[in-house]
Order: sequence, then C-alpha cells, then structure tokens
Amino acid sequence: MNLPSFIARMRQFAPMMLVLISALVAVAAYLQAMDYPFVSDDISQIKDNTKLAKLHLGDLWRLFTEPYNVASEFLPLRDLSYWFDITLFGLNPPAFRLHNIILYLLCLPLVYGTTLGLWRYFRPADAASAPWAAAAVTALFALHPALVESVVYITGRKYVLPNLFSMLALWFAVNVQRERRFSTPHAAAALLAFVAVMLSKASHVAVAPVIAMLWVIFWRDIPEPDRHRSLLLWPLAILFLAGLLILIFISSSFGAAPAYFGVETFTRTLAVLGWLTRLAVSPENRHLFYPVGDPYLPVMIAIGVAVLAFAAVGATILLRKRSLESFALVVFFLLCIPHLQIIPYGAPSLVQDRFLALAVWPVVLLIVALAWRLKPIPRTALLFIIAISWGFQTTERSRDWRSFETIIDVDLRANPGYYMPAVYKILAYQLPQGLYQEASETAGSITIPEYRDVVVKLVKAGHAVNVDAALTGKPYEAMALLQNLGSILNQLPVEAKWNSPVQVTWEKCQLIHLRQWSSLAQRFPDDVQVRYNAGLWMSDAGYYSNAIVHLRATIESQRLPEALRGSAFKNLGLALVGLGRIAEAEAPLRAALEQPQPDMQAECLLSVVYKLTNRLKEAARAEASCPKQRPNGVAVPSQPVKN
Repeated sequence: MNLPSFIARMRQFAPMMLVLISALVAVAAYLQAMDYPFVSDDISQIKDNTKLAKLHLGDLWRLFTEPYNVASEFLPLRDLSYWFDITLFGLNPPAFRLHNIILYLLCLPLVYGTTLGLWRYFRPADAASAPWAAAAVTALFALHPALVESVVYITGRKYVLPNLFSMLALWFAVNVQRERRFSTPHAAAALLAFVAVMLSKASHVAVAPVIAMLWVIFWRDIPEPDRHRSLLLWPLAILFLAGLLILIFISSSFGAAPAYFGVETFTRTLAVLGWLTRLAVSPENRHLFYPVGDPYLPVMIAIGVAVLAFAAVGATILLRKRSLESFALVVFFLLCIPHLQIIPYGAPSLVQDRFLALAVWPVVLLIVALAWRLKPIPRTALLFIIAISWGFQTTERSRDWRSFETIIDVDLRANPGYYMPAVYKILAYQLPQGLYQEASETAGSITIPEYRDVVVKLVKAGHAVNVDAALTGKPYEAMALLQNLGSILNQLPVEAKWNSPVQVTWEKCQLIHLRQWSSLAQRFPDDVQVRYNAGLWMSDAGYYSNAIVHLRATIESQRLPEALRGSAFKNLGLALVGLGRIAEAEAPLRAALEQPQPDMQAECLLSVVYKLTNRLKEAARAEASCPKQRPNGVAVPSQPVKN
C-alpha cells in the first residue's frame, strides 16, 4: 500500500477514532462504579426479587404475560436481561453494571449510523463532512452526563436497553429512504425493533411519531410519478402499532398519581420541559432529585414555552423544506412528551437524568448542526469545550453511586432546603440508626414550613417511641404524638394533586408513622390502648394483615373499655374483608353490633359480606341500617392489600 492510499484510509477511519476516544473516557468513568453495591431500587428490583430469581428457563414466557418486578411495570425484556445476569452471575453488582455498559457501547455505532444518514439526507451539499459530523454527535452523546444514571444505576437499564432498540429502530427508519422508493425490509425491521422498544420501556413510545414524521418527510421527497399514497401506510402502521401496544401496557405502567387537571397542569408540564432542556444542554452537577418547584420556576416555565414554540416553528419549517435543526428540535420535544407529567404518574422527582437518556441525542445533533455553520477552528474549539465539560461531569457523577446515602448527601449539599433528599436522609438512614439529633437538624433545614413541621413531628414521635417510652416505661406521651402526627398526615397537601414528589413524601411519612405504631405495640404488647390504636391506624391505611394481629389482641383483652369494643370488632371485620377473608369477617362484624356501644358502620360491611356470599335479602336489610356516612374502603373489599 502506497503512502497516499494509506493516508486516505487513515482519514477515513479518523472520525471513528474520535468516537472511540470519547467512549473510552466515558467507560473509564463508569468503571469507577463497578465495585459499588446495589443501590436504592436495585435492592427491591434485583436483590430481593425472589419471584424473578425462581423463574426457570421453561417459564421465561411468563415474563411476557405479567410483571416480574415490585413496581408492577411491564418490562419483559428488561426483566429477562436481569434473569440472565442472575442465572449466570448470581447477585453480583459488577456483572449487572458491566451488562449496562455493554448495552451503552452497542448504542454508539447506531447513533453514528443514524446521524450519518440524517446528515447526508438533510444536508446533501455538505455530505462530505457527514462522517465527522456524525462522529462529533456520537462523541458528545457518549460523554453526556445525563447518561450516567442510566448506565451506573443498575435499575437504569430500563432506559439504556430501550435506548439501544430505539436507535436500532431509527437506524432502520433512516435507511428506508431510497431515491424513488421505500425499502420494505428496512421499514419492516424498524417496526420489529420498535416492538422491542416497547417491550423494554413503554414510555419510549415517542420513537413512533419520530419515525412516522421521518417517513412522511421521505415520502414528500419521492418524485411525483413514484410517490404512491400506499407508502403512507408505513407511518400509519407504526403509529397504529404504538397505539395498540400502549393500550396493552398502560394498565401496567408506573403508579399513577391522583388525576388532576388545572392551571398547575400546564405550569408543571412547561416547567418540566424547561428543566429537561436545561439538563440536556448544561454541564452542571447532576442529581437524583431536582426541585422543579424551586425559586426559578418562572424561568423554567419560560424555557418550556420557548422550546414548545421552537418545536412548533420547526414542524412548520419541515412541511416546506429540509432542515436538520428543525428536525432535531421537533424530535427532542417528541421524546420529552412521555416525561412531561401531562398525565400525572407517581415519581419521587418530576425530572430525572434517566428521562433524558435518549432525548440528549437530538439535542447534541442540534448543537453540532449549529456549530457546523462556524469555521473549522472555532467550531472545533466550541465542541471540544462542551466535550471536556460533559466528560468531567460524567466522571464526577459516576463516583456518587458508591451508596444511596452518598447520592442523597450530594443532593442535600446542592439543595440544602429541598424536602425530597432531606426526607430520604431522615427516613432511610438517620431514624433507623437512632440519630435523632441529626435527623432533627435535617428536618429543620427544610424550607417549606408545612413539610418541615410534619417531618419534625415525625422525628419527635420516633424519639418518643424508641427512647422516651423505653426510659419511662410509659407509652402515653408517644401515643399522643403519634395521634397528632397521624391526623396531620391524613390531610394530604393540596400541592400533592399536581406535584407527585409531595405525594411520595407524604406516603413515606405515613409508612414510617405506621412503623412507629408497630414499634410501640411491640414495646408494650400488653397495653390494650396501644394495640387498639395501632390496629385502627393500620386498618385505615390498608395494612390489613398487621391490623388483624393488633385488633385480635385487643378484643381478647378484658381491659379494653366498652366504648371501644364496637369499633375494635368493626375494624377487625374491615381488615378481614380487605384481605378477602369474607367468611371470617361476619363474626366480628356481628359482634360489633352486639356491644353495649355498637359501631353501626359494621352494618355497611355486613351488607358487603352478604352480597359476596349471595345473601341478598340480608344484604338489603344491612344496607338499610347502614349509616349514610361510610368509612373509607367499606364498599371496596377488593382494594390492594398492603403488608
């Protein structure tokens, strides 16, 4: 091989060397976390997931019929990948993280190939620079700090895996385009890859309209004699497939927040869009929880409005002419839609880095497309500065995953008054370790008075249960604090209607409140007042199995005041009905009505028992005697049971 041909060959491979260097830098950052343990949801999703671990090879088909994770999310391909890791390597965190890194690396060639095809299509006059542009996009994508959470956090596989299939579907979709026709094999392959996307994470459904839009653009460019309307069946097919699959999976989606539609629906959605945009372009420190309702809320809403407007303008431009920048803007907006809380879903943070795992690609594509308008030296300098800043944050953020406590501490330092990391710090670490003084200080740092007061009272109640009651041998002060705390926690803040982190915070505090009642009951097993109150609070919260234990002990005690016996029998019946133990529920409910001070709400529950046992006449009589005000849950014996 002569020297000129060797140099030409080196120039041909030079763009790929840029991608390789960037990938090696990112992988080196990720390898820092290889020996870190399972963190947060990794424990419940993998380590404690006995249902998945016990699955045999011949039963793997069951993954495609029901969820195999504690969150009840339908993620068959994600859970299948976990099963392979557990089967081959056991509960070995490095093996799981290495699997994530491999999936991440497999995604990069697809990013390169997809970007290469799009650049040549949208900028045919600049096709010669397409390899370098595609390499720059891939390199920046590889270094983006928003990917750390998907790769290092083992539970983040439900984003890195669909990322791989999404880029595969997009690569096939881009290669559909031909001079005078569509490539049917590539279109069919894109549909199959999209099915794999949905089987990995249903929220990646936004890939379907991206592909449909791309195919419509391709169709418009086909010369008139060959532009058959039948080709539009392909974009319609992927949209129909997306709609069909989302209907199948929607019942297994992540826990829904209370449905709410008001002015906050729009402000929240626009603020989330603003935050996602900010995190997609900035080199700032990364966190697990982002305070969407922070003092900069108006600024985030303004950014969200701007992105929405630019996306609308970009869509209009695409109807008239080819524009890579407009395409990137529209794609970013489409990929963000599933995470905008338009329909509320339960999440501890309205914005998380893993939501951007795929959406950073069109952002990087837009940055490179704009930078390419500069001369080579300033363009190279700009992209190099961005790469260095993102690479630095990727390296720094990977180190935070050594433990969940480290992650929370990082968030607390960044946002010292934000209630989410403070609550996690208190409930997950400080209270279990008996660090009440530290917990009180953390609670006192919360800036929102309403949330601060609740968490402070939770800490005080914990101290009264586990310290004061143990020292004095008297549970009454602790009972009074728990009663007061419970009455406050029963009043969900108005903001929880549109702000799911508030709802999550309240639910966690309610759970700790119930655990404190359990601790008090264990410390004073012979105190009938403690057992009675513990049973009532657990019954009201739907923790029926635990409620039954306490209520049975209560009604068997001769020291329970007559004024409380009717209520104790009624709540025991309620707990039995809630567990579906209908036959056992009738006796305590009848006993509730036979007490000197009967609880007439037992009639409501008896009407349910009689209906379920097909005793309709008795059900009608009980219904007639049922008070107009019914207790929560009386008419819903099939409600979810908490244990």
